[in-house]
Amino acid sequence: SPKTPTSPIVSTPPPSLEEKLEKSFNLEIPLDVERADLKDVSGGTGSGIATRKFEKQRFTHTVLADLPEPTLGFYEGWLVRGKESDPDFALVSTGKMRIAKGGYIIELESSKDYSDYKGVVVTLEQVDDKKPEKHILEGSF
Repeated sequence: SPKTPTSPIVSTPPPSLEEKLEKSFNLEIPLDVERADLKDVSGGTGSGIATRKFEKQRFTHTVLADLPEPTLGFYEGWLVRGKESDPDFALVSTGKMRIAKGGYIIELESSKDYSDYKGVVVTLEQVDDKKPEKHILEGSF
């Protein structure tokens, strides 16, 4: 019996987290920035990507996050230096996340260089008191 020619099955890789977020936010993450994937540590399905760059005395930091709308409270971003047990441990709030097309976003610009703050955390906050509450996303540069 004649064999039917079979075409090879070409599988395209699933889109990366970066590609998914770029598409849902309708923006392109610049190539000249450091980036960090943010993973959900709360048992949920959230994800995100953080970028940072220090150039010409300007520190820029962005977080794009795909998170469910909180039933209570708000999302807040943080940059973290070291571990809590370290003598130089520090954290700085990068502000409340705002809703944007595709998810939540924070954009920070500062003349202070936060390059030694390698950790990125997104928390779910009930109280606006500059103290981190429930960790939702975490990652590091």
